[in-house]
Amino acid sequence: MRRSLAFASVSLGFAALAGAPLATADRLTLADGRVVEGAVSKDGETYRVVSRFGETEFAAKDVSAWTKSETVESEWRRRAATLKDDDFAGRASLAKWLSDAGRTDEGAALAQGVVDVDPENALAHAVLGHVRHRGSWMSPDEARAADGLVRHGETWYTPEEWALVGQEAKAKTEEADHAASSKRWNVRVNEAVRLMLAPDKRLRAEGEKRLLAVAAESKSKPLETLAAQVKEYASSADRMVALASEAGAGGGGGGGGIGDHGVVMAECRIQLAKLKRPIQNFTTGLGGSAAGSSVTLQLPELEVIRIGTTVGIPVR
Repeated sequence: MRRSLAFASVSLGFAALAGAPLATADRLTLADGRVVEGAVSKDGETYRVVSRFGETEFAAKDVSAWTKSETVESEWRRRAATLKDDDFAGRASLAKWLSDAGRTDEGAALAQGVVDVDPENALAHAVLGHVRHRGSWMSPDEARAADGLVRHGETWYTPEEWALVGQEAKAKTEEADHAASSKRWNVRVNEAVRLMLAPDKRLRAEGEKRLLAVAAESKSKPLETLAAQVKEYASSADRMVALASEAGAGGGGGGGGIGDHGVVMAECRIQLAKLKRPIQNFTTGLGGSAAGSSVTLQLPELEVIRIGTTVGIPVR
């Protein structure tokens, strides 16, 4: 089904976080196993974390450890720099590490790049959540489809089971499918932007490819512009990381170390809207029951998709 978008708008907002750390950060390990990084402070029974995603608070009872550590971003850059172009086993291991660190989108994209050239790499398939089925690696959904099942809403049916579903239930399922389809546009754009900001050049290229694909499908010029903007942001971040590393290597005697660098948080706000058809008509009697007093109004509906993502840009 082709989707045409009536209009799209992109806005960028910036908020400077002076002195936000670039290469090192505190790390909070939560009781449920999650890890949160950023500048951490503690006020009574509350931990406050300032990171590339903004400011977040956690109750002390939900925190199991607070340690000083290298950021995922910094460690990722260091690990990726040691990999040769043909080291697919190393890339699969890096993909697993990224996924375990909570960077699931980037880990999955890196793993997909591995299986594209090494189709039997079991670790990369595991990162992607693939299973061995009928002699091939497949996603769980592909495996169900291979067994003859069809997905409607969140449920998989055999053709015989679907035939027994009532019309009202089928209509509700179609509405849920439509809503899920709209949400996937948001997800695709956000995933693409995150990949474009990855340290790995392959993931950046993949992210740009995905974002431009969404722009082409939606015929959205603003998304094409966004792709160029994010690409420039990533290049700027690379330059600032290099400058920060040089300053740190120089000993920081003149106050030019990492701690003197800040981070600009760029908030990308994207709005896509599509005019629904057919346009609904509504007839009303504005002047009572007198002859000729009926008025027919057209009630156009817009399907609006709002996308928000935040990126960190190091600055001097």
